[in-house]
Amino acid sequence: MRRALSIKKLAAFIFLIGVFFIPFNSFSGFGILGEFDRDSCVLFFLISFVLLLFSGRVSIPIKSSIFQLVVLLLIWIALTAFFNVYDISFYYFKKTSGLSRFLRQYVALIISCVVLFILFFNIIKNQELKTIVYLIRRVFLFSLIIVVIYGTIEYLIVQLKVDSLRETLLLFDYFPFTKVKFDRWTYRISSVTFESPALATYLISIAGWMFSYILTEKGLKRFIPAALVILFAFLSGSRAGFFIIIVQIIIFILYLMKDRKFKKLFVNIFLILFFSGSVLLVFFGRTTSEIIYNEVASFDLEDDKHSNSNKTRFGIQYAVFQVFLENPIIGVGHGMQAFEAKDKFPDWATKNNWEFKFKYLNEDHPNFPPVFNLYLRILAETGIIGFIIFLFLLMNIIFWCYNKTFIRQGNQTIMSLIITISMAGFLLNWLKMDTFRVYGFWLCLALLIVMDNQLKNEYK
Repeated sequence: MRRALSIKKLAAFIFLIGVFFIPFNSFSGFGILGEFDRDSCVLFFLISFVLLLFSGRVSIPIKSSIFQLVVLLLIWIALTAFFNVYDISFYYFKKTSGLSRFLRQYVALIISCVVLFILFFNIIKNQELKTIVYLIRRVFLFSLIIVVIYGTIEYLIVQLKVDSLRETLLLFDYFPFTKVKFDRWTYRISSVTFESPALATYLISIAGWMFSYILTEKGLKRFIPAALVILFAFLSGSRAGFFIIIVQIIIFILYLMKDRKFKKLFVNIFLILFFSGSVLLVFFGRTTSEIIYNEVASFDLEDDKHSNSNKTRFGIQYAVFQVFLENPIIGVGHGMQAFEAKDKFPDWATKNNWEFKFKYLNEDHPNFPPVFNLYLRILAETGIIGFIIFLFLLMNIIFWCYNKTFIRQGNQTIMSLIITISMAGFLLNWLKMDTFRVYGFWLCLALLIVMDNQLKNEYK
């Protein structure tokens, strides 16, 4: 018994190390991990999972309707491959067969949706809920501090041309799973992540956790974590990422308005924002308006700075939607849209676009074209049936968040608010990324189900 408890404690400790390393993926990676090669955190999560198995009994929330929908989606994804097995057997692109790609993609899906989810669920379930949630939040804060230190130095070098700090930043090469690099094309910052959108995704993942400090701590210092998230979401240069953070802020403010005990806090925050906005308009009105205009205009296909990325993104999404229209009921199979879409890219996207020439249509380049939209990917690969199952899953999550955060407020509302803000971010972020490999989503889903089970037991 003592041995099992010791192993569980070790598993929980290694899990927390993994949480800390979620943003650290700027190194070259481990090729053997396939889709997870850059994600240093998954090494610790898998070790923690193995220890969890050795500790004895592993709980699976089979009675949870939300988890049942996850399993149903996985079963349907496997069935779509069976229904399309004839076509899959003939696919070949980038020196990869259709069957090989499906197997690798499906294994990666199982790791995210089952292995990691069950790990997160058991770690949270085996601890006192408030204690583990606050501990995870603190670990997120520690990782954010490193992200901010690196990002600040990087911003001074890239944007303000303080080249004397280059040697200082290169010291981060000695930090685990980190490789210092500079964006010589768009001059955006990525901190310890491998690219600016990855930094934005990390900030979206921790926003709810950092915002919660405002409600649980005292003094001005409680605003610092949230302010850092907002600031670096803007500095990252990720247009969509910054917009999603704004939506998360709106949800947080709506909660403050709803809960009477936070009305004074809401008034103070509103006054701070109003005063700050007034100062910006008075002293930096022209600069602020230019920034807003440039961010909106950057979505244009003719924008000099972002034209290639915009053409690539919209062109691939157009082609994937055509794949769905040709296979509307059961789709083409998990991971198979890449084989079908490559012949459907529009000329306006591929013409004079180096990303297609040297990467996505280059047989010698290993990377398959990303869809940049999970909803479109599910439509094309699993058809309308798979998309409906996925929508049911998301609607269950949304209803739970709304009910527990805004309707039936109780002692655990702070935790449900963290989940609500986070889930809103993930659902919007899937409009610009196409993978289930989002650790924050599965962590929040595990927390949601543990909370739901505890609330049901208390009701009984």
